[in-house]
Amino acid sequence: MWENRQFLFHGMVNKMNIRPYRKQGGAILVMFTIGLFSLIAVAALALDGGHLLLNKGRLQNAVDASALYAAKELQDGASLYEAREAATTLLLQNLQYQENGELNSSIDLSAPDYNSTQVAANLFIEFSEWPDPFSPILVEGSEYVRIRIENVGLTNFLAQIMNFDKSVRASAIAGRSTDIECLNKAVPMMVCALNEDEDDDFGFSPGTVHIMKIGSNADSPIGPGNFQLLRLDGNSGGADIRRALAGDFTLGLCVEDGDEIPTEPGNTVGPVVQGLNTRFGTDKGGGNISEFKRDFDACQGDRVLVNDDGDIVVQLDEAGDPVLDADGHTIPVDSAGAIIDYYTHAEYSPASPLLPPTSCPTGFSGDILSKPSSIASTGRREFPIVIGICDGVTNGANTITTLGTGCFFLTQEVSQKGNEAHVIGEFLSVCSGSGSASLDPTYESKVSTVVLYRDPDSPDS
Repeated sequence: MWENRQFLFHGMVNKMNIRPYRKQGGAILVMFTIGLFSLIAVAALALDGGHLLLNKGRLQNAVDASALYAAKELQDGASLYEAREAATTLLLQNLQYQENGELNSSIDLSAPDYNSTQVAANLFIEFSEWPDPFSPILVEGSEYVRIRIENVGLTNFLAQIMNFDKSVRASAIAGRSTDIECLNKAVPMMVCALNEDEDDDFGFSPGTVHIMKIGSNADSPIGPGNFQLLRLDGNSGGADIRRALAGDFTLGLCVEDGDEIPTEPGNTVGPVVQGLNTRFGTDKGGGNISEFKRDFDACQGDRVLVNDDGDIVVQLDEAGDPVLDADGHTIPVDSAGAIIDYYTHAEYSPASPLLPPTSCPTGFSGDILSKPSSIASTGRREFPIVIGICDGVTNGANTITTLGTGCFFLTQEVSQKGNEAHVIGEFLSVCSGSGSASLDPTYESKVSTVVLYRDPDSPDS
């Protein structure tokens, strides 16, 4: 009897001990499930969130560049159709970079309609007369453009577990700045104005070639149309000239109309050749300037010749006066008097918003690199040069008064021979480098640049 009771008692104790363990086992399973879900959520946030932010930044950069390019085209007189075409073309080029591969596969830019605000499935391009408020209109002459890319889906890694659909968008507004009161990024060269009238391009004719710098054997006086090196921001000597001509600009440098700037005496042939020829990708070293990119377009035609007097060899009539073409330009010829076929800015591929060709025109040497490229950059053969007053100035160290800046196109590679190291450039227009825009909206300098504006519809713009 006692044994039976003892057995019954132990059985009851065992049952009492088992039940709490069973309840604890269920609680641990719930806690484990919650913890595992939390870990997955954190992993999803880190992996998918980082992936989203990375591609958002890449998309914003591409849209910013396209907006700036379209605004520049508008500033140069492009129609709304041409500005949309330019923006879309640059966007396509940037999306071809390897790091933008996922964006490229997700953004549909096929069959673009440049007459419509919705250019493609994901791309919208609008125009306005003012940056703020940005009021979309379809009026030719509008100076401000907004580019939007919407609903760009991205690959999900763990986000689908949380029912989170990853997609990004980006928008950017760009257009003319207020007038510039401080110019920088000017090449340290100056050209003597033919006259002091800015509305007359200081006497220069667009499309005319000039000797931007004479060779070592020429000793021409400094007068209208002549070029000389400058000491910008106090820089002097071959090393400074070499890097500055290659494109190493001092961001804090200011060149304003009316400034007094010292000239750099001497020819400094080696540094000039090495610095400028980086733009063709043919520099022969010197001064550790290998980091400067070449131009996509390095095409060249017949070389423009310079005579012993330091003048370009041009066609002359029976009276010995220069013959002018239909546009009023002199006509360069070779030593036998035959008209030469030099490479002009009109043939230069980046002058068009369309994708450039992949080879030089027939009869021209050099090459054109396909975009994108890690060793080339657009527009390297175009740069601004200071225009100044040179009345009474002679060779050597002088001080000139600035009038403005003119944009020139580097026609040909600079020869390595000192007595033939002439720098030949085609005048394009009176222009500016980049610079500091005035904070006063009423300030007038006749010079502006293209800048990005904040888009209220996009906090990341």
